[in-house]
Amino acid sequence: MSQRREPTFGDAAASVAPAGTEPDAAATHVLPVVRRSPPVPRRSARAAWVGLALGAVVVLAFVLVHWRGAIGARLAPSAPQTRLQQQAAAALRAGKLSSPDGRGARELYQAALARDPDDLSAREGLVRVANAALAQAQAAIDGHHPEVARRDLDLARDLSAPVAAIDRVEASLRRQTGSEAQLGELLSKADAAAAAGKLDGGDASALALYQQALAMAPDNALVLDRRAALLSRLLAGEGPLLAKGDLDGARALVERVASVDPGHLDLPNAKSQLAAAVQRRQREQDKMLDRADADLRAGKTDAAVATWRQVLAQTPDSARAHAGIRAAAEAFVRQGDRALVLLEFATAQLALDKARALAPDLPSVRLAEQRMHQLRVQRSGLGHDARDTARIGQLLAAADAAMARGDLVDPPGDSAFDQLHQAVAIAPGDARVIAANHRFVATVNTCIQSAMTDNRLGRATGCLDALATVRPAYAALPSLRTTLARRWLDYADERIGAGEFDAAARAVESAQRLAPRDPAVAAMAARLRQARGGH
Repeated sequence: MSQRREPTFGDAAASVAPAGTEPDAAATHVLPVVRRSPPVPRRSARAAWVGLALGAVVVLAFVLVHWRGAIGARLAPSAPQTRLQQQAAAALRAGKLSSPDGRGARELYQAALARDPDDLSAREGLVRVANAALAQAQAAIDGHHPEVARRDLDLARDLSAPVAAIDRVEASLRRQTGSEAQLGELLSKADAAAAAGKLDGGDASALALYQQALAMAPDNALVLDRRAALLSRLLAGEGPLLAKGDLDGARALVERVASVDPGHLDLPNAKSQLAAAVQRRQREQDKMLDRADADLRAGKTDAAVATWRQVLAQTPDSARAHAGIRAAAEAFVRQGDRALVLLEFATAQLALDKARALAPDLPSVRLAEQRMHQLRVQRSGLGHDARDTARIGQLLAAADAAMARGDLVDPPGDSAFDQLHQAVAIAPGDARVIAANHRFVATVNTCIQSAMTDNRLGRATGCLDALATVRPAYAALPSLRTTLARRWLDYADERIGAGEFDAAARAVESAQRLAPRDPAVAAMAARLRQARGGH
């Protein structure tokens, strides 16, 4: 068994074989020897790198030595430079962009640049100053200070602000300069009008011109001050108006000023004076109305009418005065009826003329005139029994037809009321006329109740007036008047709550005519006055 040999390289194997041994056959085939290039020595590469590093160090040292001042200023600015920039920033925040004493933001930043032309933060500070100058210029334009705006624009231009931004602000300044010229012209005209006493009324008045000026410049302090002074002059005219009793003129004056400037300083006092005058007027009128009512009860109808008319001249919508006028008309109708009983036609005609002048729509006036006409016909001998009998039949038939239609008090001349009273004037004792009267009273009672149920108070009042004329002594008449008056007061209360004061006044007037002495009527009239005083 042959012994294993370890592989060898070329002749090296033979050199180590034991002496005297024969080489194995397999050992005679050896691996080929590979010849390699000798490696580059590492020491030379290392030397190249060291050379480069030394060169860089030399360059860096040169830079540091040559520019050591500039670099030091960047990394650690000098104390004077820092103070200048801090002062400049403070001036910029305070809006002190430029100052002849050198303490403005522009001058301080420029001083910093003079010390160090490469100071980037100082250059950026000047850019901020330019932008602030543009902003201040626009604010000055908005505040109507064109000279300040021009100064700030010049500063922005000196600091090389963007041309587009400068152009925009300059265009705004040009527009305002034109508006300022128009504004100045308007103010001159307004001042002249005020000096001439043309305070208000018309386009050429001082107030109208000031209003035009404010439309152009709503926040202009000068225009606002002059308008406020003018409004104070207007309100100063309230005292003379109140002194001569012109409450309507004073109220119109206060309302005019309030419509122009609700917050005017003199308005609260003016409103207070007006309210006090209204209360004084109301107390005076209440006394006058009480006196008129007393005159009417005493039979002094003409004196009562004169007082009511005096009240209406001051307060045209006085419900109590209107009710008094209608009550006076009824009193004149009664005077006329008493004169007719005595066949005093001239006296009766005078009384009825007064009644018609006061209340031409009063049904009792129309009926009294018809009675007087019929009595005159009878007294003249123009009436004949046969003709009267036929006429009575026609009138009663027409009255029944009108009652069937529901035409109890209207239309005038064709109503059941008018037809029946013509028959009464001809033959008041005729059985047919008396029966027709009973039918009419029953129908009118039904009309009153149904009209009140349907809340048709005007129709109910008309039916009640007809009943009072036909049957003045009707037993249920007082209670019907009171009930209907209370219904009118309920309606007045509703209208006051809805703010419809004119409708409420008419309702109170109707209630007053029905029940003039009812305390509830006086209370509602007082409530209406109070509600109107608050509006």
